[in-house]
Amino acid sequence: MKIAYLSPLPPARTGIAHYSAILLPALRDRFDVTPFSTADGYDPSAFDVAIYQLGNNPHHEWIYREAMQRPGIAVLHDYVLHHLIVEMTLARGDVEGYVAALEENHGAAGGAWARGRAAGLHGEIGNFLFPASIALASRSRAVIVHNDWAAERLRSFGVRTPIHVVPHPYTAESSAAGRASARAAHGFDASDRVIGFFGFLTSAKRAESILAAFRKAHAEDPRIKLLVVGEPAPNIDLTLFTRNGIITTGYVPDDDFDAYYAAADRLVNLRYPSAGETSGTLVRAFAAGKPVAVSDYAQFAEYPDSCVVKIPLAEGEVDALTSFFVRDLDDAAIAAAQRAWLAGNATLELTASGYAAAIAPAAAGQVREIEPALPLFAELKLVGLFADDGLVTITVRNTGSSTLRTRTYGEPEYRIIAKLFDGGTEAQDRWLSLPSDIAPGESATLSFHAAVESGRYALRLYGALQGIPSLDLAPWASAEITL
Repeated sequence: MKIAYLSPLPPARTGIAHYSAILLPALRDRFDVTPFSTADGYDPSAFDVAIYQLGNNPHHEWIYREAMQRPGIAVLHDYVLHHLIVEMTLARGDVEGYVAALEENHGAAGGAWARGRAAGLHGEIGNFLFPASIALASRSRAVIVHNDWAAERLRSFGVRTPIHVVPHPYTAESSAAGRASARAAHGFDASDRVIGFFGFLTSAKRAESILAAFRKAHAEDPRIKLLVVGEPAPNIDLTLFTRNGIITTGYVPDDDFDAYYAAADRLVNLRYPSAGETSGTLVRAFAAGKPVAVSDYAQFAEYPDSCVVKIPLAEGEVDALTSFFVRDLDDAAIAAAQRAWLAGNATLELTASGYAAAIAPAAAGQVREIEPALPLFAELKLVGLFADDGLVTITVRNTGSSTLRTRTYGEPEYRIIAKLFDGGTEAQDRWLSLPSDIAPGESATLSFHAAVESGRYALRLYGALQGIPSLDLAPWASAEITL
């Protein structure tokens, strides 16, 4: 079987290039693999199947286009590809291309979001609410991700392509050798506790929380230092890191990363929102045997408590992170747990075997039809209505084909807007969250207190999707009610 392997390769400034440099020799031990880092010289007809390594920087644009045109094995390092789609369309003034891509992936809701963003109504969370990888994943013959959370998120959007959860590899060469010289190179004393913050710096890596925690920790113990290793995203203000006790390096080649791991005493690797990535810097932190703090969220919550220190999101995040910076830990026990986890979950042999399991059936796979998920307007029916002493109780049934989701931290939810009208005057407006997810055919009961005078009112029910503006809103149910 002849396999084309499309991916950035060193010296490209991307972690996926480093990943491919590790993985390719192991795949070549099993298959006839030819790598391509550009489209030059690539002839798809010469291969039985293609492996597409996909991430969110411009190195992946030509790979994405090939994967959409000629389905193969899509390796989603980020299950969210929205950032890449923006760079390929909206960032170049192609509004209609952006709208079309979001509609293909997410139906009417995606199109509504895209038009709002094109008009200047944008929040960064939208990149994560609409991952924009659904069309590609649904077209592919197989999908590879590196954690269970990413796989479940894809399935929740209706992807029926076989999804393989394959370990992210590490190499035993990653080590903490050369600690003294690495620390001396940055002016760290032997008594300093150096906190490492590694990788391409994006807003999702919680830089503001890390800086707030560092300020508190450094004020408590000036020996605590912060080592920031990596290139910032365009929206990151590096002047925030120009404080006493903080060292920044800018971009560092992958081959030089081990020296920085050696200099650090512990590491911080937070995420929110998550693009579903398995962090290569986190895997390398395990290989270096360093205590590491992660967000207690999404794929990072999958790691055993013995290997990581889990930091809650939102309230308590800064205090928990400050505690991680200042308190003593059993470093030896953490390092031993990390080594055991790597041996059982992240060897190169396990990764190559996971790819092998995806390759053979994918070569004979069929292209699947795409079914857009997340409709803008829910299909609901009012099946019960009761009022007693000012408490209004309604029962609704999901008559559509998509599951209506209640609130999960960081995810969009459907809401029911209940309005009471006295003649033509709106008397009350309540937004109701669903008590639980409602699958097609299921029902749910919701209640609210009517803060109006006694009398007869018209109850009208509307639908809304969190974060999506609704224009020309029309009720999906109306009823008369006596209060």
